[in-house]
Amino acid sequence: MSESQTLELTATCALGLEEFLEAELRDLGVLGVERQRAAVAFRGGWPDVWRTNYRLRTANRVLVRLGTWNGQDGDALAAGARNLVRRRGRSWGGIDAGTLFRPHRTFSLRATSSASKERDTRWIALKVKDGFVDGQRDRYGSRSDVAREDPDLNLRVWLHKNQATLLLDTSGAPLDRRGYRLQTVAAPLREQLAAAAILASGWDGQGPVVDPMCGSGTLLAEAAAIALGQAPGRLRERWPFEALPGFKPEVFSTIRGEALHAPGPNVSLFGIDREPAAIAAAHSNLERAGCLALATLEVGDGHRFEPPAGPGLVVVNPAYGERLAEGRDQWRRLGDLLKNRYRGWQAVVVAGGETLGKTIGLRPRRRIPIRNGPLDARLLLFDLY
Repeated sequence: MSESQTLELTATCALGLEEFLEAELRDLGVLGVERQRAAVAFRGGWPDVWRTNYRLRTANRVLVRLGTWNGQDGDALAAGARNLVRRRGRSWGGIDAGTLFRPHRTFSLRATSSASKERDTRWIALKVKDGFVDGQRDRYGSRSDVAREDPDLNLRVWLHKNQATLLLDTSGAPLDRRGYRLQTVAAPLREQLAAAAILASGWDGQGPVVDPMCGSGTLLAEAAAIALGQAPGRLRERWPFEALPGFKPEVFSTIRGEALHAPGPNVSLFGIDREPAAIAAAHSNLERAGCLALATLEVGDGHRFEPPAGPGLVVVNPAYGERLAEGRDQWRRLGDLLKNRYRGWQAVVVAGGETLGKTIGLRPRRRIPIRNGPLDARLLLFDLY
């Protein structure tokens, strides 16, 4: 790939998932992989943008870095954006600024700020927006309209240590919105966290997968996708990058047809939950995900469920914190369940609440700090000997 075709890219993720996102990117063979806080930077061309959007399990978004400038105050923020738009000869992966920023394209712009003089993100976005449209007027004599929904250009500005970076969001809706979750229960686990839990476990795809507190079935759906080699983006019908200049449908069609490693084509799934509404949601979601035929779902007490012949993987996201009232002995009971009924299995527990699962009564081989939405949590990994 020539230097002129190389893009500076960033894939974002939830805090704590960086190592899994980095591993995914390295497996895809992209260049310049560098772990950051809640993100992994890398380099590639536009086909890498399309492929990473389609195949990354633990990412939130894939962003193209368009430019960086001094953003110490409002005038500097506006001037940098204006210069970026009107500058001749600037291009990204073969798409020049004159083509990308044409005023017939609508746009939206959001801002974040950290360790900077300016902290009001709405004001930062306003200043960058003003500079952006002034640059368009300089270059084209007209400006783009702002679109709150479904813009042609999803732009983000990140102000860090008074340096502004303009990013093009190629994902639109977050990548953890796979499209199979038709029904939910209270505070469901996000798909990217569920995928990270499966990947963190080290499970090789062999043996059954049991979730004794399955809720709407997200952990089971993500385990099935990994075992069957199903791309996480397979159900999405439309991608924002398809509207960008230079998009090649035939190349993206080839990407969608690439075979993924499928270590468990005969995987079986077992989901148990006390709530009939949760089992109904899991049924609907697993059907949409294309793995209902592999699943056995039942209303009941997961502590009384008799596991299938193993070994396999047991996954569980117990209620905790703000999600539901936390029973004082739930962690001890869960530990007893794992060691008494799943001996020889691997297990991963998404633990939160006041104790972060420390009272489970088992020694995990690893604790991985993560953020589950606004809550601190841990992935607890066990080999149940």
